[in-house]
Amino acid sequence: MGKTTDLTVVGSLLFVLMLISLIPNHVLALSADEIVYDTTQEVLQRLESEQQALERDPAQIKQIVRELIVPHMDFTMMTAMTLSSDWKQLDHDLQTCVSAGFRNLLIERYAYVLLAYRNQNISYQSAIPEARKDYISITQTLTRPETKPLTIKYPMRPDGDSWKVVDLVIDNVSLVKTYKKIFARKVKHQGIFGFSQSFSECSVIP
Repeated sequence: MGKTTDLTVVGSLLFVLMLISLIPNHVLALSADEIVYDTTQEVLQRLESEQQALERDPAQIKQIVRELIVPHMDFTMMTAMTLSSDWKQLDHDLQTCVSAGFRNLLIERYAYVLLAYRNQNISYQSAIPEARKDYISITQTLTRPETKPLTIKYPMRPDGDSWKVVDLVIDNVSLVKTYKKIFARKVKHQGIFGFSQSFSECSVIP
């Protein structure tokens, strides 16, 4: 009797696991929608509660981005995509510092976009599949009176039971693709090591 019960329990668990494995990506993508929505709401709340401080020192917006947004972004992958084959020419230490430098570039760009639209209305498009398998993207549209609407798309990849942003597409302009062209020109003229040294984050590495 005990063995029969144990087998029944095991069989039930296997059946449940099989059902979970059959859940399509668009169902799992709900967590990505929640990440973008909840993170945006947290940022807007901080912008409102710290409005006076931000008016005195707009650069403080970058700290908000670091605290609330950076944990959801895969800067290593973004940097690797930006540098393409040149990425593999860097050793681990240089990859780390170049990735940190690229992260800080994007933080500054994205932070001031948010600051300019802090009194905006925001609408969301549900997650849609990207060309790359298992990747999705979520788009926000930011609007306010007498200002052209701004769209921000977040291409995302699965990361365990969560999601990571792998690009920022602002008004249909991919930051990864934009910097890919810029970095390619710099690497061509400076060499990959010289390029890496252009980041202050790498200046302490011999």
